[in-house]
Amino acid sequence: MWKRLVGPMLAALVAGACGGAANAAAPNNLIAATGAPSSLAGDDGAWKDAGVMTVKTAVIAGSAAKQGAEVKVQALYSSTDIWFRFEWADSTQSADRFWLYDGAKWTSSGNEDRLALLWEISPLERFQTHGCTAVCHNPVSDPIAKWYMVTPGADDRADNWQWIAGRTNPVGQADDKYLVGALPDPASTGSSFVNDTSEKGGSANNRTADGSGPAKMQDPSKPASAGSGFLLASEAVTIDASKFKAGDKVPRDLLAPSVGSRGDIDAKGVYASGKWTVVFHRKLDTKNDDDIQFVVGRTIPFGLAVFDNVSGFSHTVAGEPLYLRFR
Repeated sequence: MWKRLVGPMLAALVAGACGGAANAAAPNNLIAATGAPSSLAGDDGAWKDAGVMTVKTAVIAGSAAKQGAEVKVQALYSSTDIWFRFEWADSTQSADRFWLYDGAKWTSSGNEDRLALLWEISPLERFQTHGCTAVCHNPVSDPIAKWYMVTPGADDRADNWQWIAGRTNPVGQADDKYLVGALPDPASTGSSFVNDTSEKGGSANNRTADGSGPAKMQDPSKPASAGSGFLLASEAVTIDASKFKAGDKVPRDLLAPSVGSRGDIDAKGVYASGKWTVVFHRKLDTKNDDDIQFVVGRTIPFGLAVFDNVSGFSHTVAGEPLYLRFR
């Protein structure tokens, strides 16, 4: 997910997860204020007391992303919990991945918007000074397929949060993953992103064994409670081809809330007036070894990326060091 830019990217992250002397007034500092929103609504009154950090993302060379984003970021915390609010302009709302029927066969189509964060779990070599370039990326001369996407050490871990408009937003969560120091599948660069421990739930592909079309459809006896563009696993039944005509769509994913560490992060995104507003909520300390634990008083470096109707490695990323600090 995190690619090296031509030129410095997230350079000089000198504060580190163990604290540091980053200038609190610097524009790349996210200052968390005390407060507790009563909901995940982006217009909750608690946000008026939180400062705003503006992050500009840039296109990764060689990716399918078209332009960067300007993201307004806020943070609030209580004695037990932490919240983040993100707002950025996006001229097109992309939230559905679907199978399209032409009367004879199915074709997969569609994509989704996404917001991702990367945090240290264990101290990572050079992350405090180089950020994501120290964690995931080969030199810019390498093609995208050669990016190695692992932490510097075999036993290192980094926490990766992904809010995904079409797969996690309908169930009110962000996907919680961690990045490891070796590829579990050497043939798959993305295999280094491992799902946090989950008892059940999460999204799954809605497709037949041969991949030629959807395996499930909305139960006609139940309303689509997540919306017509989404299919909850609890409301899915085996597909009946006789129910469809040319031009009909069926969601490509079966959705369910993650239970366990993978479901630690509550999140809600709303698209209105040409922009996304997304709010995250999590416990400061989840007690899980596959998560970052937020300690009030420490300065914590992190990375931020935005995906605009793209998938895989195509995204835009913050081109400056970012720090979370507590007021």
